[in-house]
Amino acid sequence: MKTTRHLAALFLAIALIGTAAPTTAQASARARLLDRLNHVRAVHGLPAVHGARSLRAAASRHSHDMLARDYFAHTSPTGSTLYHRITGSGFVDGYAWRGGETLAWGTTGVATPRWTVHAWMHSPEHRDILLSPTFRWIGISRTCGRFKHHSNACVWTADWVRRSR
Repeated sequence: MKTTRHLAALFLAIALIGTAAPTTAQASARARLLDRLNHVRAVHGLPAVHGARSLRAAASRHSHDMLARDYFAHTSPTGSTLYHRITGSGFVDGYAWRGGETLAWGTTGVATPRWTVHAWMHSPEHRDILLSPTFRWIGISRTCGRFKHHSNACVWTADWVRRSR
C-alpha cells in the first residue's frame, strides 16, 4: 500500500513538472501577446500593463484546466472563478483590488498573439477590459494541445488586475 502511494506521488510529481515548465515557444508567445496588448493600449493613450509571475501562474492553471477538461469558460466545472484564482495567487494579499479576465482559443495557425488581440478588440466585453485605464498588472498564459476536437489548439487566459492600498 505504501509503495502504491509513493508511485502515485511520483507520477503526480512528474506530471506536474511536465506541465509547469513552459516551453520557450510558450514564453515567447506570452511576451508577444503582452507587447501587442501594450501597443494597442499605447495607441489608445493608456499606460502599459506589467506582467506578474503569480498572476501568470493563476492564468496558467486555468488554461491547463480548460484544456484538460475540454471546457471554455471563466468558471471551471468545479466552480472556481476569477475571484478564486486571483485571491489564491497571493498577488492581492493586503490590497483592495479589481480584476478582469480575457479568454481565447483557436488552432495554432489562428491562436497567434496578433489574432488574439484582434479578436479581443472586436468583442465589446474583451475590448472594455483591454482598454480599461484601471488595470496595471496582467498574468498571461497559453496552453496548447488537444481541445474541442482539434489536435493543435491553444487556449489563452489573461488575468488583469488593479490593486491599491
